[in-house]
Amino acid sequence: MVEGMYFILRTGNPWRDIPESFGPWSSIYTRWRRWCKAGLWQTIFELLSTLEEGQLRHIDATHIKVHQDASTGGHHEGQAIGKTKGGLNTKLTAMVDAQGRATQLALAPGNQADVQAVKAIELPSDKRVVADKGYDSDAFRQTVRESGSTPCVPPRKNRLLPVAWHKGFYRQRHHVENFFQRIKRLRRIATRYEKLASHFMGFVHLAVIFDWLK
Repeated sequence: MVEGMYFILRTGNPWRDIPESFGPWSSIYTRWRRWCKAGLWQTIFELLSTLEEGQLRHIDATHIKVHQDASTGGHHEGQAIGKTKGGLNTKLTAMVDAQGRATQLALAPGNQADVQAVKAIELPSDKRVVADKGYDSDAFRQTVRESGSTPCVPPRKNRLLPVAWHKGFYRQRHHVENFFQRIKRLRRIATRYEKLASHFMGFVHLAVIFDWLK
């Protein structure tokens, strides 16, 4: 069963195109729906995330193009689908540890600002939270401090009051960018084919589980 699910994750093929060697496609899809509804993949991900390492936590977001198969019907409200200049998109926000492994994930409509989408992320305590200029907000910095961590966010050019940030820590922000690059090599993540946010998030969790276990 899991092999068939990974085949779909890796190739992005329709469920009906699963090779017969994996078993009946309908059985695999039914099991997938049940496991997503039960929160199986999220539970496994949360268990793996307890193995996080280092003091740095890097936060960023990436846009994921919504395929026309996922956008039919127009029922986008509540499914993390938003209209941008490039069409319908979903935004995936991730926080990774010092090794570039995801510890927190959240979906939002593609037209939502990064600094708003990050509110769904549970910030850690006693860490250095590193983010790019898209998170240059006094409110975000205050939220990080209230969680017990220290923000490291460079200022925008139009910022009037200076803020403290650590260039050395910021140079390691590539860990979160590398994370997105790895999981988006899986075609089911690079493009969203699922109408339901819960089903798409299930594939994201599955991709992250394999990323942790590799």
